[in-house]
Amino acid sequence: MKTHELVFTQPYQVELQEREIDTSLAPHQALVESECSIVSAGTEGAGFTGLIQEMPSSRGKQNMYPHTTGYGHLGRVLEVGSGVTMCQVGDRVLSFSNHASLVKADAVRCALPVLEDVAGEKVVFARMAGVSISALRSSTVQPGDTVLIIGQGLVGNFAAQLFQLAGAEVVASEINPLRIEKAKACGIEHVVNPNETDLKEYVMDWTGGQGVQIAIEAIGVSELVSEAVMLTRPYGETILLGTPRAPAVFDATPMLLKVHMEAIRVIGSLEWRWPPHEVNRYRHNIVENYRQIINWIVQDRIIVEPLLTHKASPVNCQQIFTGLTSDKDVYLSAVFDWGLLD
Repeated sequence: MKTHELVFTQPYQVELQEREIDTSLAPHQALVESECSIVSAGTEGAGFTGLIQEMPSSRGKQNMYPHTTGYGHLGRVLEVGSGVTMCQVGDRVLSFSNHASLVKADAVRCALPVLEDVAGEKVVFARMAGVSISALRSSTVQPGDTVLIIGQGLVGNFAAQLFQLAGAEVVASEINPLRIEKAKACGIEHVVNPNETDLKEYVMDWTGGQGVQIAIEAIGVSELVSEAVMLTRPYGETILLGTPRAPAVFDATPMLLKVHMEAIRVIGSLEWRWPPHEVNRYRHNIVENYRQIINWIVQDRIIVEPLLTHKASPVNCQQIFTGLTSDKDVYLSAVFDWGLLD
């Protein structure tokens, strides 16, 4: 059988390529025909632009191109391997598969059945909210806590929505007008543009001069991690939700001194550090996180409709990735509709 898949051939170049796929399955795999897939503008954008090669873990390695991309996928199960119990033939499932028309999903890790009567371009956003929920799970948030979230891309937006669901008082910081508009459309009540309002003054006035109990950096910019720490109150938490990639040169001593002197907890919240399935000593796991998120999206407790700015055929992949990385005043998110290949 043939599959069509998106491939980064070199920085700033993506192609829809055809190849043969061996449909024999390992015990953990499911063969899934694609309905739609969502782009992660941060992680995939780093692969598209070549920024991923600047990360400390990538320096000195050979050329990373070409490589496939994508990790938010919705489709229909055609066959399952002998060890698969999470889904069955005919199920509509959310998985961590690449952008492709036909995939072999790791259905032991996650191939979670979803309802038939919810739009694919809506439920597939659960994949990005699954990144954001790790900040909530990593925190000690309590109802009424003050929470600052820096950045209102998809990950920051969903983090703000999730912390509001938990009963926190949330302020979001964002400079991009489109993202500010979308944040407000998703019910995020307090959004500050630090290009127009001094963020430190705003936060200190809001918190009576103490700083927030929890500050979350949701972009992946090292300097903004420092800013988040400086706006956190003594004994508070600063959470790294975005992945720092680009090299940075700045004076880190004030940040580190504040962490040391004021007993601030700096917490990494990469979602892959959670167990994929139930483990006795862990309260939460990745699969159950997604099950909860999907329920909240279906119930409209997590709002996604305002966030979809582009739905496209995979044929238009170059335009979509260029827009997401270079035209952020117009592009916030994109979902590929694999039915448009026909």
